[in-house]
Amino acid sequence: MSQPATLERLRNRLSQLSGTSLISGAGALRLHLPQIERALPWRGLARGALHEVRGERNAITAFLAAAIGRDTRSEEVLWVTPEPTLYAHGLAQLGLDHRRLTIVAARRTDDRLWAIEEGLRELGYGAVVAEIDNADLTETRRLQLAAEKSGSIGFLIRRDQQPSAALTRWRIEPARSDGYRPSWRVTLERCRGAEAGFSWDVEWDHATLSFRLAAALADGSLAAAE
Repeated sequence: MSQPATLERLRNRLSQLSGTSLISGAGALRLHLPQIERALPWRGLARGALHEVRGERNAITAFLAAAIGRDTRSEEVLWVTPEPTLYAHGLAQLGLDHRRLTIVAARRTDDRLWAIEEGLRELGYGAVVAEIDNADLTETRRLQLAAEKSGSIGFLIRRDQQPSAALTRWRIEPARSDGYRPSWRVTLERCRGAEAGFSWDVEWDHATLSFRLAAALADGSLAAAE
């Protein structure tokens, strides 16, 4: 499918969803990990807001799929990517059902920015995840305002270091695993209105479809966040 056709399909999809999904005053997306949630002013990841994530791409994809997948309030999920390489079955194993997921592949950064803003503006309590090469402060402010107006939650997967209007910035990397449970090193690098610099080792339990804390770091940052 051509890129213009893909974007037109997104317009139609958002038009169908916006009549029933637009809600404001959204609260927080819960990870159900008290040690992390106590470090955040919203006791979770604030809805109506933009969050940034850096790190290893596959680790980020898996962690966000697990976090959003178990969030029953994010009924519709839009994932914007430069290449159509997401594996829906793998995401489903982490709890993100393909029936909730719309994937938009757009190579041009401007097209992805448009798709992100429209998704944030129209999905209400939904979630938007986007891989973005470059977005300046003005562009991220527009995305933040779109999320605020609708109650959506947005995640920008970034490689650049430009200033941003996002409420939080995270780094997610693979962590040592037993081979059965995905594991991540999750670091809160920046948080508006709160102290940052904390790290946690988190793993995913396929049986219960839930996160659990693996271990405290040797430098004591986990204990400091409790």
